[in-house]
Amino acid sequence: MNPKSASTLVITSWVLSFLTVFAVGLARNASGQLRLASHLQDRSKMYYLASAGIERGIVELKADETPNYDSLNERWSNSEELFKEIPLDEGYVTLSYRMEKEDEDGGEAQEIIFYGLMDESSRISINKAPLEVLKSMLENIAGVEEDEAADITNAIVDWRDIDIIVSPGGAENAYYESLELPYPCKSGDFQMPQELLLVKGMTPGIFSKIAGLITLYGEGGVNINTAGWRVLHALGLSSELAQRVVQFRRGKDGIDGTEDDTIFKTVGEIRNIGPLFTKEAEEINRLTSLNALAVKSDVFRINSAGILKKGGRKLQKDIVCVVRRSARKPAQILYWRED
Repeated sequence: MNPKSASTLVITSWVLSFLTVFAVGLARNASGQLRLASHLQDRSKMYYLASAGIERGIVELKADETPNYDSLNERWSNSEELFKEIPLDEGYVTLSYRMEKEDEDGGEAQEIIFYGLMDESSRISINKAPLEVLKSMLENIAGVEEDEAADITNAIVDWRDIDIIVSPGGAENAYYESLELPYPCKSGDFQMPQELLLVKGMTPGIFSKIAGLITLYGEGGVNINTAGWRVLHALGLSSELAQRVVQFRRGKDGIDGTEDDTIFKTVGEIRNIGPLFTKEAEEINRLTSLNALAVKSDVFRINSAGILKKGGRKLQKDIVCVVRRSARKPAQILYWRED
């Protein structure tokens, strides 16, 4: 073989090797791009599945036939037919939330799943609740001593009110600005529950005990048709009275959210649970005078899970949404989070 032919052969070999490497690299890149495109497509599908669940929930709220009260046995609150694994395109949608059920044997409370929307007024609004209710919650649920509970409660009220007057044991801007890591006093509504941890006297331990009982929304009245016994106890009812209210509400079958539930159509009907001791009547009267009780709500939480079935796997997208219902206007989105 002459030198010229040999050079040509070497050059050709190098070119072929380069083209091979380039082709392999291109194939790998294309494969990666295809996987990315498929992943983005799956995410988009899951998002629209979960979003469809939000819309489904809002439609059911608008269809509510009991404008004067809201209870756990209504369609929007608890219906597997309407909200559990609703088939849609290549997947399905589930709307659900957890309800606390006390252990009848005295053990830890258990959680049961409801399929539907959660009434935000089944919890205590830290933006609207009266000082007396916040103090009761700290004492009855978190086990805070009376004097310390009063100080923390006053600090919470100072944090959310717009004035600069320091309540007894509370704190305004001067206190927070004097800290080693200073920050201003909010002087406005709480925007997230964890904001309580910025308030003077509040600790992670106390917060962990009340976190499941509070909300940012509503007008301050807790719905006695939907609240769990721990929320009613947090309001200031004795543990026994709070459980009596819930047991009466459940009807003969002893189960929340069924047809035989007893519904309180007015706040005053809470006295229909049976004979009350003088102290129990005083507890109810106290909460009534504070406007701390209600029988209806206009704000609801929707936990929507969009599940995509793909190749034997289940891919999930969660959207948590809080909406305010209005009889004459479209529902207003107050909160939106995607996981």
